[in-house]
Amino acid sequence: MIKMYKALNIILVILFTCSLPVSAELLLETETSWDSGRINYPDGRPEITSLILRLEEGVITRFHCHPVPTLGYVLKGKIKVETIEGKTAVFSEGESVVEVMNTLHRGTAVAGPVEVVVFYAGARGMPNTVYPEDSSDACK
Repeated sequence: MIKMYKALNIILVILFTCSLPVSAELLLETETSWDSGRINYPDGRPEITSLILRLEEGVITRFHCHPVPTLGYVLKGKIKVETIEGKTAVFSEGESVVEVMNTLHRGTAVAGPVEVVVFYAGARGMPNTVYPEDSSDACK
């Protein structure tokens, strides 16, 4: 009986210590947005929001801005981001990006549909996205 107990303990130790390997891949580490702008966290009670943005090929979003830090990860496709001043960047599947803050910009799905997971590091009661027609001073 004691031999069986020892054997069972050995088997359990082997089973629990031979788990699948764990790995972590750094996607992005930055202190600035894609256009080298500053990242500023809002005052107030923190609120994290995430969503999946889906655009069909050729679709262009309205010009808008983010008053909160915004991180995107491209799940599928390719998206071109353009500021109202004409700065552009293209992000492809598997890439991470910190969006520009308080800067009017828009996105276009290029070369097929695009899906982007978006994370907002905002504050309760504060909008994550603002359109200039809704507030003339919101993107300053």
